[in-house]
Amino acid sequence: MTLLRFIFGNWALKLGAVGLAVILYVAMISLQSTQQWPGQVPIEPVHQPADSYLLKPDPWPKVSSIRFIAPADVPVSQASFRATVDLTDVRVGAGENWLVKVSLVAEDARIQIVDYQPQQIRVTLDPIESKTVPVDLEVALPEDLTMGAQTLSQNDVTATGPSSAVSRVSLARADVRVDNSGLDVNEDAALVPIDSSGNVVDNVQLSPPSIHVRIQVGSQIRTATVPVTPVIVDSPAAGYYITSIDVTPSVISVQGQANALSLLGGAAETMPISVKGASGDITTTVALNLPEGVASLGDSTVKVVIRLSSPASTRTLTIGISLQGARSDRTYSLSTSNVVVTIGGPTASLNAMDTSSFVAVAPVGTLDTGTYQVTLIVEPPPGIRVVAISVTEIYVTVTVSPVSPAPSS
Repeated sequence: MTLLRFIFGNWALKLGAVGLAVILYVAMISLQSTQQWPGQVPIEPVHQPADSYLLKPDPWPKVSSIRFIAPADVPVSQASFRATVDLTDVRVGAGENWLVKVSLVAEDARIQIVDYQPQQIRVTLDPIESKTVPVDLEVALPEDLTMGAQTLSQNDVTATGPSSAVSRVSLARADVRVDNSGLDVNEDAALVPIDSSGNVVDNVQLSPPSIHVRIQVGSQIRTATVPVTPVIVDSPAAGYYITSIDVTPSVISVQGQANALSLLGGAAETMPISVKGASGDITTTVALNLPEGVASLGDSTVKVVIRLSSPASTRTLTIGISLQGARSDRTYSLSTSNVVVTIGGPTASLNAMDTSSFVAVAPVGTLDTGTYQVTLIVEPPPGIRVVAISVTEIYVTVTVSPVSPAPSS
């Protein structure tokens, strides 16, 4: 009974309140009805893991069919919305496909988003990898011209990008077109990553992105085989001279237009090689010094071995005799105080020899008093030999040294 009184008591007032609520709701709906914006909003990836590459399908999806509620005086455009996909939890792995949520937010708080499509998309994150690939030169040449030697600033480059793409790259191609004028090519050429089937590989960057190309072009391109002539400058150390020069390779193949090849004079010279002050053999690798318009078909350097020697000569010296092992209480008398020695060897060594310390040695350490025949020892510096000596033996007389008188007190 109490419940019935609560429900039906003051029924007129309660019925009026319900009616007012319905009127207010209808008014709100009429003022803020659901709208649909006809445009599209790009989806922006956020929080992408480091060292990863987002493989985007073509076309990359956009958010559309956006339904919203907003007051009539609120302007709506693409700038009113921001669509993102959070890649924080997406695992990096070649070929792995992940389903992630698309978030759409309104930049104006008065806009309430009701629905949009798509609300999920699939993404793939590849690890970033690099590898070295060779450079291939593709030349478009008019039929009436001939292509000569080709020179590239470098023969390989680094390809960097998602692993699934980098693994397909087999070379970096540089496309060059030769003008009908027949002028030599001397320009930078852009590089393009190419797979084994000759197709361009997308999403891969090459470092450097271009190379410098030089190509000889002409109607009289010729090839010749010429000897290599080393160019020697300066002089070796005093007393030394060049005995032989070996060049490897001794001949090379070169290519160029006829007038350029004529500048060789029948031989290919090297860059200058200095032998200044040298007193021994010289081994060096040196570049070729070719005229403009001439290029080597092989290596652009050669190995040069320059052999030096000094002519042999002799010199005659008068040297003193030094006693070896002499006792302080003995007196030694020699049959001669010096000998004449002829020495021989390289002139440079003889010129550098210090004759002031060069003596004949008489060993007397084992001699007692008396007269003895002693064989002299003559030892020249390394590289020098004794050719002749005036005497090889001398007489040495040994006596007891007189005792000095004691001083008087």
